[in-house]
Amino acid sequence: MHVAAALVFTVHNDPHAHAWNVVGPLEPMFRISFCALAAVLCATHVHRAAFAEAAADSCDASVSTRSRIVDLTATIGPELVVFESAEGLGPDHRYQSSSQADGDPANVSELRFGAHTGTHVDAPRHFARTNDAGVESLRLSWLNGPALVVDVFGAAALDAATMRAVAGSIPDGVTRVLFRTDNTRNEIMSRVAFEKTYVGFTEDGARWLVEHRPNVKTVGVDYVSIAAYEHLVAAHVVLLEAGIVPVEGLLIPEEDVEPGWWMFHCAPLKLLGSDGAPARAWLAPMETL
Repeated sequence: MHVAAALVFTVHNDPHAHAWNVVGPLEPMFRISFCALAAVLCATHVHRAAFAEAAADSCDASVSTRSRIVDLTATIGPELVVFESAEGLGPDHRYQSSSQADGDPANVSELRFGAHTGTHVDAPRHFARTNDAGVESLRLSWLNGPALVVDVFGAAALDAATMRAVAGSIPDGVTRVLFRTDNTRNEIMSRVAFEKTYVGFTEDGARWLVEHRPNVKTVGVDYVSIAAYEHLVAAHVVLLEAGIVPVEGLLIPEEDVEPGWWMFHCAPLKLLGSDGAPARAWLAPMETL
């Protein structure tokens, strides 16, 4: 019991336990300590099997009943919306070069679509004038970790005025922010034809974010471009030259994702020298840590 108590004390006082640099729930630390306590009790053959079994069951239940992954990735298919296209991606995005139906031993597909298709990330060289780095240079640590989902409904654009209005929802020090806008409520990521009136960053909105939340490294949005159509170049340049990684084309369903803190994960293809790359992105509750 003394060993178990010492272990619990050590876990709760680990100086590395607060390495997120954000304000988030500390319940996971309690769970880790509780599971560690159960493991020590079992390993040292303490004659309280009932307690050890109950503790182990509690650890398992706390993870299994609260674990859920929300996929934010748009499916790549013929009807996927594509920037400035009225017809979507189309059927030629995937060519089957080998088919069992034709007598070949295996099915083999070749993919034919752009680096900025569907859910994807932008690399600096996409628009930046001062940084030619490709997508292979992006740090996975920027794309994975605690993220804040912020609802911005009723705004025509993510301009400076809108950013000031939601500033209280974006604390200083945050490194990853996902903006959910009327793009989601209007379901335009699910429409085939491209919509020019989508909600995105204006140049002054991008500058506000860079100047007032300088720790932000990843910004996610719910349409295929982070920049508003009329500010396509200028807003991209501001964000990319500031070192921000845009994650575009996210599906953030209101029924599954409440605003607030989540664990965000994004895994773009590692394409040498590319200005962008398709990615798989998903959220998990903070409690699953």
